[in-house]
Amino acid sequence: MDIGRSIQYVFQDPNWIKKVLIGGLLTLIPFFGTLIVVGYWIRIATNVANGFDLPLPEWNDFGGDFIRGIKAAAAIFVWAIPLVILAGCGAIPSIALSGSNNAASSLAGLFTFGAFAFGFLLWIIVAFISPIIIGRVAMSNSFSSAFQVREVFIEARENLVPLLLTVAMAYALGIAAYFGIILCVVGYLFTSFLAYMMLSHLYGQLWRRLGTAGAVDPGMNSGTISAGPGF
Repeated sequence: MDIGRSIQYVFQDPNWIKKVLIGGLLTLIPFFGTLIVVGYWIRIATNVANGFDLPLPEWNDFGGDFIRGIKAAAAIFVWAIPLVILAGCGAIPSIALSGSNNAASSLAGLFTFGAFAFGFLLWIIVAFISPIIIGRVAMSNSFSSAFQVREVFIEARENLVPLLLTVAMAYALGIAAYFGIILCVVGYLFTSFLAYMMLSHLYGQLWRRLGTAGAVDPGMNSGTISAGPGF
């Protein structure tokens, strides 16, 4: 995993400022704008997985980016459904026994706490393997591939260190993005978008290691595609 390259590559595109500004402005649009931005990040990661990272994708495929973003969000949502069910089931005893004696209420509260704690643990696991889940959807164009549970966990086990590095960088870049608040609150939108562009590079490197990179889709970028460095 080339962390240095993931941080530097954005600034080597001569039009990086314009592309970051467009992405930051799109994040102001609830739902649709956010999903378009997610799709754009997936385009970056896919390009990297296929062996090149420059030039950065042009903002010329809003519809395609929206579809890519909604597929990724839907895949994570489906993985999270058991957590929602678990949280709901955990809350039922506390609600049902709210007016009961102290022993019953305490037992219900203990059950609810256990359910939420277990659900939180499962959410950490889903968040940890989310780069693989998204990568399977993005690189194979098969939504169902995200739910090949056994294969997902095998890939996570075999790429534990790269996954840990990616997750650690996600937190580090997330913290660094808050420096945009110094510029004013709106500045955070742009530093956050820039941080996720860097994280997208790491996603692409991870997907390349997983061997999920396929044929380059000509629609993923525009103009002359230059080969990036090996990772």
